[in-house]
Amino acid sequence: MLISPELQQGLFNLVYFTWLHNSEVIAYALLCVLILIFQFVRPKRSNLLFFVGFLALLIQFEYVKHIAIPLQEQTLQTVMEQGAAAVKFQKLTDIFFQKLLPLGLYLFGWGSVALAIFFNSQKNKEKDTDKPESK
Repeated sequence: MLISPELQQGLFNLVYFTWLHNSEVIAYALLCVLILIFQFVRPKRSNLLFFVGFLALLIQFEYVKHIAIPLQEQTLQTVMEQGAAAVKFQKLTDIFFQKLLPLGLYLFGWGSVALAIFFNSQKNKEKDTDKPESK
């Protein structure tokens, strides 16, 4: 089956721009799947922490890109119907939805990954100290 050059170029552009737009999310998703496989094969606390960390980073990325602004607008619209003080509440929701929540997810994600690395390094140190020295 012969594909026209225009179609080839279009398919290449589709894959390329999809990768450019979503490379971070693709990496986090692949890491989540890979670590979940490791967790099923050989369950370890560090694998679970890696999974939770990369899942939090994946959610944070998608939240910032697609969820934050609509959620903030929906919250403002719902509360404004109740007659709340507009300016102060808008600033508070902006700080919470645009700054605190993304930062919290980011820190939680990388913190879980760092904790998993720490647990792995501690486990490796214990293995090294348990081995008798051979001379």
